[in-house]
Amino acid sequence: MHGASALLRVAATSSIRKFTTKSHGLIGPAVKLLFYHYGLTLKDVNPTGPKNNVLKSDVMRIIEARHLKPMKKCANEAGEGISSATTPPKGSERFIGGYIDIPLNDMRNSFAKRLSRSKQNIPHEYMTASVVLDEVSNFRCLLKDDGIDGISINDIMIKAVGDALRAVPEINVTWERDSVVSHRAVNVSVAISTPIGLVTPIVFNADTKGVLEISQTMGELITKAKENRLAPNELQGGTFTITNLGMFDSVTDFTAIINEPQAAILTVGSPMYEINERNKMERRCIVTLCYDVRAVSFYSARSFITHLSQSLNRPLFTTLASDSINEHEFEYANLL
Repeated sequence: MHGASALLRVAATSSIRKFTTKSHGLIGPAVKLLFYHYGLTLKDVNPTGPKNNVLKSDVMRIIEARHLKPMKKCANEAGEGISSATTPPKGSERFIGGYIDIPLNDMRNSFAKRLSRSKQNIPHEYMTASVVLDEVSNFRCLLKDDGIDGISINDIMIKAVGDALRAVPEINVTWERDSVVSHRAVNVSVAISTPIGLVTPIVFNADTKGVLEISQTMGELITKAKENRLAPNELQGGTFTITNLGMFDSVTDFTAIINEPQAAILTVGSPMYEINERNKMERRCIVTLCYDVRAVSFYSARSFITHLSQSLNRPLFTTLASDSINEHEFEYANLL
């Protein structure tokens, strides 16, 4: 331990000696800084201080007499970077392993601008709930037993959202020209990821369509989106958006940026199993309503989430295209 302490003392004193000698006394920080920037040493200066120490004016006289300029240095003695460059390094200079520039296509560039504008201009608020999917799963099993296959949870979710928007029209609005615009038609945009970017084709009149028609419509929209064949009229006129990451088991909940001029977007996480208060296993998923507080109130958001949860707990009636059909008159043909 004594040897280590001695070494530390030697290192410290040797560092101090760079600017301190018996003949020149102590040197102030301003003088040290000038020495450093102009590459000077004690041998270059004639001290005039009261104790034969070097003054700042002594150094300035040498600098002016020799017409010296500050030296360009990349690093100081402590290893800290000191650059004389006036502009920051480019991306390629920051990544030693190299990199590749990936230019944005027109779709991604437009999408990025819209999302940036939305996040900057819209005051986002979020409401999250855990909804039970047991009845949805049971309903899908009933359909399969009756020979109707291919109905996804997302198809039923779209129908349930349409039902909730019809019940709570305060959510089915857009924010335009500093005012709220209420829409009669319930047109649900659905986020679909494609090789060239994210698109949001629309299921028009989702509240009046049966789940089979919604499923068929979604199949067509997904195929067109993957093949980049969506028409402009299939992308314009949405009043609400759903983005579902339920296919990724690890994504249980997330938020999204509102799709202007719409006032809300619903995110759907992956299904998971939880034990309820009755000590029974339930299948649930987390949904988050991201809404524009200028256009949508807290109470309307809560009503929407409540109605959505209730719709998913009775999918048999939610998925029907007509409200006039009751439980005893129900036939699967009504889903067409």
